[in-house]
Amino acid sequence: MFPMPHDAPMPLPTLACAAGGTGGHLFPAEALARELQRRGHRVVIYTERRGAAYTQALAGLDHVVLPARSLEGGLPGKFAAGLTILRATAAARADMRRRDVRLLVGFGGYPSFAPALAAKSRALPLLLHEQGARLSMANRKLLRFADGVATSFPATAGLEGFDATRVVDTGNPVRQAILDARGDYPLLDADAPLRLLVVGGSQSARVFGEVVPPALLQLPETLRHRLQVSLQMKGEGAAGVETALQAGGIQATVRPFFDDMGARLRDAHLVITRAGATTAADLLTVGRPAILVPIPQGGSRDEQRRNAETLAAAGVGWCLPESELTVESLAALLAQALASPSVLPDAARAAATLGRPQAASALADLVQATLDRHA
Repeated sequence: MFPMPHDAPMPLPTLACAAGGTGGHLFPAEALARELQRRGHRVVIYTERRGAAYTQALAGLDHVVLPARSLEGGLPGKFAAGLTILRATAAARADMRRRDVRLLVGFGGYPSFAPALAAKSRALPLLLHEQGARLSMANRKLLRFADGVATSFPATAGLEGFDATRVVDTGNPVRQAILDARGDYPLLDADAPLRLLVVGGSQSARVFGEVVPPALLQLPETLRHRLQVSLQMKGEGAAGVETALQAGGIQATVRPFFDDMGARLRDAHLVITRAGATTAADLLTVGRPAILVPIPQGGSRDEQRRNAETLAAAGVGWCLPESELTVESLAALLAQALASPSVLPDAARAAATLGRPQAASALADLVQATLDRHA
């Protein structure tokens, strides 16, 4: 075996990301992991079984599936969750030791808790990334252990008392398919089609199928005949919805899932969607206006409402709480927005102004700066 030349470059440290099992947590982790890979680092992602189901997002990335359980529930549930966290922490710690991991970035969700504890037990730097306009429950609990926090909004609630010099507004990293969808806002004039994208997401999406189609059918005929609607909807009634919309003069495509979401977002004049943090980042990166219907959570966990209100206040679109989402209210809002030659283009410009297409690079820079401080 030949000795390495004295001037051979040292291998870069192995880095880790930890993310909950939803796309909202996993997709930003994927975006950072791929940016760190491009810079020459080895990267591992710690997640749980739901996150591992995003096989396309994890393709080509080392990942470890850990047991996870929410701390919500009564005393027996909390006890069981505590045991699960202990098992996951031990497994993550052993894996970090084997890979010689040097830093962990946590992206929230309760499955990120155990890897963060494992990292701190090994005296590794811990960065937290917050996707929403308020710290998530997992990130709030981990804040005391954090060496730094990266945020997605200029003002993020829940950081009171944390050293402001260790908070960096990087933006929320997005997938390559979303970056590839960036471009000019589609032509909007009296003769052009009006393309509407409706995405309910995986949580509580049934209301979209119940309210959006009849609201569209209430629009004036001149608007209906210009509409081209892409509606993501699951369930047995999807075919009937598509038929009803087409009978009303609307070009409609109703599918349980769109695998070309980037292209549909690029072509859309308006999006009706939930207000998750990753959805918000996608909208801003591409620069598209939206009617945002936050999932009703209530209390301190009302993250989607905060996201929607923040974007609405910035002129990106409208926050329409689910309690106010009726056929009549949505039809009135759509008629106003679609009939105006300036409302949607102005909102699109506001969205594009807030977009952070370099978020993955900015977060990777923060990772490197943190490594350098702890070298």
